[in-house]
Amino acid sequence: MVDLTHERDQDQPEAGPSTHRYGYDYIVGRRYVNSKTNHPLTLRYIGPLPPRPATTGNTTTSATSSGTGAVKDPDPSLGQPVQQAQLQGDGRGHGHDQLWLGVEYDNPSHGKGHNGVYKGVQVFKTLEEGSASFLKCPHPSDTSGSSSSSGSTSGPLRGGNSLIDSIEERYGRIIAPKTPTQIYPSSDTEVRKGDESVVLGSSENAIIVEAPNLSSVRERVGRLEKIRNMGFEEEYISSLGADEDEGREVRRVLRHRMRGLKWLNLSKNLLSTWEQVSEIVDHFEGLEILTLNHSRIQPIPLSLSSEQKANHTIMFERMKELHLSDCALSWEDVSALVPLFPNLEVLHLDANRRLTNLDSSLPTSLESADLQHLRELRLAGCPLSDWGGIVSTLAGLPRLETLDLSFTNLNSIPRPTSASSPSPNIIADTDLGLHSLKSLILLESHIQNWSDLDNLSEQIPDLTNLRFSAAVHPQTQIPHQSGTSIRETTSDKSSLSSIDDKSMRSICIAKFPNLTHFNSNIVTPTERRDAELFYISFVRRITDESHTRNGQKGYWGRWAELIKLHNIKEEDEGRGTVKVKRGLKGRMLNLKTHTSLEEGNPDSDPGEIKEISILPSAKISLLQKKLCKSFGLPTTEWRTIQLWNTKPIEGSDPGSGTHLESVNKVTNPWEDKECGWWFEDGDHLFVEFISLD
Repeated sequence: MVDLTHERDQDQPEAGPSTHRYGYDYIVGRRYVNSKTNHPLTLRYIGPLPPRPATTGNTTTSATSSGTGAVKDPDPSLGQPVQQAQLQGDGRGHGHDQLWLGVEYDNPSHGKGHNGVYKGVQVFKTLEEGSASFLKCPHPSDTSGSSSSSGSTSGPLRGGNSLIDSIEERYGRIIAPKTPTQIYPSSDTEVRKGDESVVLGSSENAIIVEAPNLSSVRERVGRLEKIRNMGFEEEYISSLGADEDEGREVRRVLRHRMRGLKWLNLSKNLLSTWEQVSEIVDHFEGLEILTLNHSRIQPIPLSLSSEQKANHTIMFERMKELHLSDCALSWEDVSALVPLFPNLEVLHLDANRRLTNLDSSLPTSLESADLQHLRELRLAGCPLSDWGGIVSTLAGLPRLETLDLSFTNLNSIPRPTSASSPSPNIIADTDLGLHSLKSLILLESHIQNWSDLDNLSEQIPDLTNLRFSAAVHPQTQIPHQSGTSIRETTSDKSSLSSIDDKSMRSICIAKFPNLTHFNSNIVTPTERRDAELFYISFVRRITDESHTRNGQKGYWGRWAELIKLHNIKEEDEGRGTVKVKRGLKGRMLNLKTHTSLEEGNPDSDPGEIKEISILPSAKISLLQKKLCKSFGLPTTEWRTIQLWNTKPIEGSDPGSGTHLESVNKVTNPWEDKECGWWFEDGDHLFVEFISLD
């Protein structure tokens, strides 16, 4: 069976087969909600099961319920039935066969786990796996005769609301009423007792709400001219409304009264085409932000004429911000759509499960003139995995400053190299980078190697704002006795998931030289200096371990640059010949303690310089207690001792002034790390005595 889920060969027509003459106003390709569950869906098929083909030559035809007339083939990827039924007789299909509706739910978990297949026959196609279902459509004689919201006989599907009706229900009449009591439709509320109480329409006259001064409240709420932001999320808007001749005046007044509207939220709608969206946008002349999250609007057809494109562009050229999260879009769909929004500055495409790559080789791929004003692009939750495709596609956006790639499948950042590189996984152009990017969001990232962050720093050299966290993989989680999972401590410190959050912050600050904010917190000059010095010592430990295991030290980005920046000689980093120590004594850390940073000053007391030995696995608190004994203090006063690791100052002469400087405070009340985390054998530490009063 051929899977056309991600293909699009021809255009989706405005209307497909319908059941209009049999009491239902259902049309293939239109959007509805399930009458029982209220789950939004798209109607893909109408007919019996299994379907009966009606073919003439090579053309598949499908009769409507009137029994005559051929329907144009819809787009195969959008639900064109491979086989459709002749609907005749009593409207239950051929003879007395049961009539069925083939639907695709917006949320695949609401489907029945198939893709429009019935007993091995592909009845219709779906966009997403497992989202299809077949619903039994009862004959009108089998129903109670109640009506749906659209005016049709009650059935398994229900239509949506018009935007104009929703506005009037919330804000009152669009055309100003003659009397205050006519502000809201009478079907919703009934004003009684001198406009002091209201009978709720949904309560069948059972609930009366006291509402003093209600008319003035309604008047203030109904000032459409002052509304700047308006949202109808999950109200299932399906059209602009007021389509009849008498509705023309309502539309004209709406256009005039709501010229100041800037943002319109129509998330979770039942809109089917961009023509419907264009019609809505046309009536809000000041609109700049449009939110259509959780939509299933048909893609822009490839055969769209130049005149149609020009008409759409005129309507959408005012849009500066467009939200299309969870809209089942592919990059091909996006590339066909964005040329209609020439002045777009912000584009949200989060959680589009079909957006698996940014393929610049597609026929509908972005052209040089597209998205030239785009400043912010959000792709969080899309199953993207190819960093090279992301860079090659987005490198042509000169004003792109913010990029969100959180919760994606990216697990590596290849290092840029020359175009002659034989490796297909390497980006083959050193100039190919996101040089305009200032802010990057990579939450719950699957990147696991430090070298990936170094490569990222090279390709985004001017990054100033980074939000980053590493995803916890199943193998790095261990059950806690409380029932939750905690991150497992591994011996492989070359993995990002093995590092605590504080160390992660310091390392990221050191790797990105222009970073001013990390995880929404300011990076101060002092913190940067401390982070870079910490990174130097961190790399020393990691490379020594890596060299011992693998015989190579690898690539560590800015490490060599930071060594020069902070005047640290390579031999000072313990890279000379080290005598191998054996036994427990050989594992001990021998530390030199100082109570003054003027180590070589002749006026200082030589007794203040002491040596102390401790195991690397011992906690810092134990080191504090040992120092208490060394200085003749009770061990109960160990909290009065504060410890700092130090480094020598380049060019200082012993005995003539400051020779050491403190680097990082080791004793922190919120953590008690092992001594081996902060020190190595032969290190110097500064001891400071404080008062706890």
